[in-house]
Amino acid sequence: MTHIPVRFEIRTGPIGATVLRKGVESVLKGENLKAVAVSIALVDDATILAVNKEFLGHDYATDVITFPLDTEPLDAEIVINVEMARRQAREFKVSLREELLRLVIHGTLHLAGWRDASAPDRDKMRAREEYYLRKLLK
Repeated sequence: MTHIPVRFEIRTGPIGATVLRKGVESVLKGENLKAVAVSIALVDDATILAVNKEFLGHDYATDVITFPLDTEPLDAEIVINVEMARRQAREFKVSLREELLRLVIHGTLHLAGWRDASAPDRDKMRAREEYYLRKLLK
C-alpha cells in the first residue's frame, strides 16, 4: 500500500487531498509501479522558484517538479505550483481540479520513467497524461 501525504502550503479551495491521491494511485497502478511513499506539496510561485533554483539550477517558476528520492522501494515527492496551475486552468479553460490532477499525473509519470525533454517524448507523455486524466474524470 502506498502512503501519499499531501501538504497544502497554499489554499486550493474545495479541492482536497483525495483527488490528488487518486491521481497518483491510478498512475502507479497503471504503470505497474509499487511505491511505498509519494508525498505531494502544493506551493506558490515563490516556493517552487526557490526549489527549482536550489535543486535544478533553473531560475524560473514551473508548474510541477518531481523528486525521486529512492527507487527500491519507490519514495518520491511531487511539488505542484498552485498559482501557476490556476493561471493554466484559466488559459486552457479547465477547472483548477482538472489542472491539479493533470499536474499530479504528469509528476507521477516522470516517476514511471516517462520523459518530456524532446518533442516526440513530450507528445507521447501528453497522450499518456490524457489517458489517465480522462479515466479519472469520468
